[in-house]
Amino acid sequence: MGEENQVDEIEKRVLDAAKDLFLHYGFDKTTINDIASQAGVSKSTIYLRWNKKEELFDTLIWRESKDYTEEWIQRVEADPNGGTYGSWMRHALSAFFDNEFLRVLYKQDRRMIGNMLERQGIEGMFTRRMQMFMGFFKQMQDANVVRKDIDAQTLSYLMNSLQYGLIHMVDIIPENHTPEMDQSLTMMSNMIEKYVQPEDGGDSEAGKRVIRQFMAQIRELLNNMENPKHTGR
Repeated sequence: MGEENQVDEIEKRVLDAAKDLFLHYGFDKTTINDIASQAGVSKSTIYLRWNKKEELFDTLIWRESKDYTEEWIQRVEADPNGGTYGSWMRHALSAFFDNEFLRVLYKQDRRMIGNMLERQGIEGMFTRRMQMFMGFFKQMQDANVVRKDIDAQTLSYLMNSLQYGLIHMVDIIPENHTPEMDQSLTMMSNMIEKYVQPEDGGDSEAGKRVIRQFMAQIRELLNNMENPKHTGR
């Protein structure tokens, strides 16, 4: 058990160092030597776990995605109204904006990820993501959390567009003309609720049960998509 914990600690140090360097210098300009130096380990220690930098980067993506997913569900569970569709979206976006690494990755910042987007097949990932959101929305309809007369595909498309727009607006609108993110998310959540909520207000607890099932699907998807090739696994 002690040896396993030591391996986990080394991997955490390496991934934390890689995250800082990728964000600061970009994927292409960061070397294994840089990562090893910042993590306080040897290059050979890194190569025992990852055959190349791309595989280390993949592991970092999956770690950050899993951390984001857990943070998201924790915020939903802590919110008495977290089972409503608007609150669920608010927590999804607020947790996302708090994760700098995923925010930069999602923006397809070439400074950071170089040619990694093509290798990851990012368009296919987004398509699968939208399909999952459509299935989730239909489950929320079945649980009477949202209105049954709303088209799932259209709303899922708009919600994904809204997230994409919020992420990229900071590059278009000057900071002094940009409202606080929390204020924007609160207004967004209220607007969504006014449109999607049933006349009786829906059942937040029923919504949370659907959300728990959905988040379990996301966890499974992340585990299946993670394909570590380094020998340390």
